[in-house]
Amino acid sequence: MGAAEFATHGFRGASLNRIIDAVGMSKSSFYHYFRNKQDLFTQILNDALLPILSARSSFDVSRLDRENFWPVIALMADELSRMADRSPQLVTVGRMFYRCHENPDERILTREIMQISLDWLRDLIKRGQQLGLLRQDLPESLIIDMVMSLAMSMDRWFLEHWDELDDRLRRTLNDKAIDLFRRLLAPEPDPAGSLKGA
Repeated sequence: MGAAEFATHGFRGASLNRIIDAVGMSKSSFYHYFRNKQDLFTQILNDALLPILSARSSFDVSRLDRENFWPVIALMADELSRMADRSPQLVTVGRMFYRCHENPDERILTREIMQISLDWLRDLIKRGQQLGLLRQDLPESLIIDMVMSLAMSMDRWFLEHWDELDDRLRRTLNDKAIDLFRRLLAPEPDPAGSLKGA
């Protein structure tokens, strides 16, 4: 119930009284478990998303090679989709995350999760560049911003339309999303190399 309240009203607009009433808890019981509304928000977010991000951050990117780099990323995207399908609460928490993250006054609440994501993405991009699979003609910070912007746009869209999508369509869209990333990050062709076959 708390995730739905935050997803609908944002952090500031969410009513602690509505949440407490909906779960049938007394205020004294609530304050036994949580210090305040921010503590509840953080607990909901961490319980749902940190295990996913921890699994990502503990993933050893050095195990990726030229053959498995993109297939492993596609597999991870597919598994995230399956996790959300098995646990609808994850979709609600995702909506809650974006509702707060997009409000500059509330962005501090999502800072830790965003930092974990950025660190993981930076390592992944560096590995892809070492393997010669990702472009290196732009500053690293710009590449990271481009990838994060595309990833968050797609993520928000999936969360907004989740209930309208069946499993087959989700898989198709996941494949197309991975293709978008591949094309965005593809290395520039070597002009000298392309002339050799001419």
